[in-house]
Amino acid sequence: MNTADGTDPPFFTAEDQLLIEDIADVYRTVDPVPATLVERLQFALALESPELDFEVLRPQEDAPLPAGVRGGEDSRTITFDSEVLTIMISVTARDEDAVRVDGWLAPPGDHLVELRTGEGPRTVRADDQGRFVLDAVPRGLSQLVVRQGLDDPARATILAVTPSLIL
Repeated sequence: MNTADGTDPPFFTAEDQLLIEDIADVYRTVDPVPATLVERLQFALALESPELDFEVLRPQEDAPLPAGVRGGEDSRTITFDSEVLTIMISVTARDEDAVRVDGWLAPPGDHLVELRTGEGPRTVRADDQGRFVLDAVPRGLSQLVVRQGLDDPARATILAVTPSLIL
């Protein structure tokens, strides 16, 4: 049905538009979009790899360490698992801004372990027992990437990645 001037009537009236804006305001107040949502999505999608043939590890455990264990109350252990690789990390608070990450790969091997953070990646080589340490890591969103142990990390094939986690 056309109006007198031959155009279609507006889908929403001015009253409809006000009601929609009021509903949107309620949702913004009651259930706002997390402030870091866009940053987290960009972080998760930023993984650069010419090949997409790698394992995405699944978190298996996220528990505080028992009382009396070195590191105190500000420590937790997280295990990531896949069919080809397991990573266990212990995250210990250093101060308000940084943590220490002690990790172990199973099976052990000559692998590069990259911790992607908002301040850029940090790469270490796991020893022959699969152990690695990342000291003074900034708190915040991060992700572990395990690559084959080539001398040139840019050319090393990605073997596995963890989901993003908050340290």
